[in-house]
Amino acid sequence: MSNFKERFKENIAKKRLVVNEDKLLLGISGGPDSLTMLDLFDSLREKMRLRIMVFHLNHLFREEADQEAEYVNKICEERNISSIIKKYDVPSYVKKENLSPEEGARRIRFKFLKEICIRKDIQKVCLAHNKDDLVETVLFNIFRGSGMRGLKGIEDVANIDCLKIIHPLLIFYRSEILDYCEQNSLKPVYDPSNKSNLYSRNRIRNNILPMIEEQINSNVKKSVTRLSETIKEDYDFLDEYSCRVLNDILRKKGKRKYVLDLEGLKKNHPAIIKRILNKVFFKLKGNIDNFYYKNYSDMLNFIRNNKTGDLLDLPDKINLKISYNQLIIMEGTFENSIFFTKTIKKQGRYLLPCKQSLKIEIKSEKLNWRNYKDSNVCIADSDKVNFPLEIRNKRDGDKFVPLGMNGHKKVKDFFIDEKIPDYLRAKIPIIFDAEQKLIWICGFRMDDRFKIDNLSQKTILFEYNKGDLK
Repeated sequence: MSNFKERFKENIAKKRLVVNEDKLLLGISGGPDSLTMLDLFDSLREKMRLRIMVFHLNHLFREEADQEAEYVNKICEERNISSIIKKYDVPSYVKKENLSPEEGARRIRFKFLKEICIRKDIQKVCLAHNKDDLVETVLFNIFRGSGMRGLKGIEDVANIDCLKIIHPLLIFYRSEILDYCEQNSLKPVYDPSNKSNLYSRNRIRNNILPMIEEQINSNVKKSVTRLSETIKEDYDFLDEYSCRVLNDILRKKGKRKYVLDLEGLKKNHPAIIKRILNKVFFKLKGNIDNFYYKNYSDMLNFIRNNKTGDLLDLPDKINLKISYNQLIIMEGTFENSIFFTKTIKKQGRYLLPCKQSLKIEIKSEKLNWRNYKDSNVCIADSDKVNFPLEIRNKRDGDKFVPLGMNGHKKVKDFFIDEKIPDYLRAKIPIIFDAEQKLIWICGFRMDDRFKIDNLSQKTILFEYNKGDLK
């Protein structure tokens, strides 16, 4: 089986799955695939100066689980490889969360993998899926109505929940791996549940694939593999193009919120729009597992038939909102009821929410407003301003006399006329004097009643820093 090892080495080198001095976490169940992967990496450990650690999860699904955990630990001890063995009551977890056994086990497994990688500063997680697994995954995704992403099957490298996952055995069929185990005296454990048709994947493996091989196409596995490779090429091109578009239309991003140019987004084909949304969801949540065909149809209809203020609730607490020419994508609920207020008794610099700040200086001379045309600077007549001042965000009923006008205008109407996105309105600071007269909507418009005129002798200089509102 030297050829097997050479193919393995060539594969990880060609695709740069693993390089010298990598620190790897190997997911080892004790079955043929994972035991083969462990043996192959162990054979390269000294030459490539690899640092290897093994992780095994005892799911408590079967009576043999404890013995299998002990077996994996024993193999690691014999090979002088560090191991972390975890036990978790997955059956109780899936019952509580109403999940399938496969999904429950996957979630718990990745939870531990992520914790270990952070704690041990490990760069890559190695999982032992083979070419048969890839074929079964593609077929399973076809039957469940998956799109192009699902038809890619399993990728050599994937970023899942902030983990870099590599699959170094995807070039081998299951039969080749079983031959390797036999010829190298590896003694894997076998999960009897793989023969059960209780699970959909097992029915594909045990019933559907053999039937197709016998009655339709004896080389169906090669055909499905070629399909996966073709889809990956097309998907990668579309993915790269979608990244460029996203960069062009991105207006703002944060840990919980992305703001996109709506018109720029709508100019694209629905396939590109869906990919852009996927990318944003992935950045916000780390996965897009709970988004299905209906969700994407709802999103496309929402984007096409938008009007300001419209909301769309999506899985995983993701929400979309239209605000003029922007699409806001938020993890969690939109904050429409945030209130802040600060009393100002003297000049100085004051910190405000969202890393905003306001500097107030009282000047003994009359400043020339023509020298201060920055929208983030306001000059007011000091004799017209009564302290203490109050800085706060808008409230219902707030009104002022916009500079250059005679009559009052509601702040709410001013924001609408200026097309200020509603998610920003509650965060914009407004300055009031002691009589609750509005002096300045910071960064936008001052009140005409406080402007400098021919009789002005002293001034107040307000300088506003937008902080995170930029």
